[in-house]
Amino acid sequence: MKRYLGYAVVLLAIAAPAFAQTLTPSVISRDIQTKGARATVQSLSRKGSFDAVLDKIASGNTAWVRISRDLATGTDAGDSTGLSVALAKALPKNPKAVLAVLDDGPVTGASVVCGVPFIEPTPREVKDYLNRAIPAVRRTPESERLPQRAPCLRALEHIAEQTSAHRS
Repeated sequence: MKRYLGYAVVLLAIAAPAFAQTLTPSVISRDIQTKGARATVQSLSRKGSFDAVLDKIASGNTAWVRISRDLATGTDAGDSTGLSVALAKALPKNPKAVLAVLDDGPVTGASVVCGVPFIEPTPREVKDYLNRAIPAVRRTPESERLPQRAPCLRALEHIAEQTSAHRS
């Protein structure tokens, strides 16, 4: 019996990292507050978790979208692009949450996120995206809490005009 207990202790010690804190918006927010945004983003990247965070943001889940502005202050070029793309993907799914975090910045700015920041999208992908994003933003009521709604809609419509002009 003692031998099995010893094995259990060893296995628990080996498996402990796997049972580490689950990645949640509140855990990430707490890390940003205690360690800073840059250190948090670097830690997530080192652990291979930053892409999972981007996927959660891209899902449109409100809690995940909310942490994007704080994360943005700690991103570098590649991570910044990934975060902008994640927010753009979330826009048609949860426009109110995305519009609430947009600002004038280089990562979470309306002109960036709503400017279709995807890397080498096909014309069909752009058209499909705009067909979902524009109506979603239009259905979102104007509000003082969503000051980037109008600039976002203008950016989306501008891209739509450009893409339709190129097809003519």
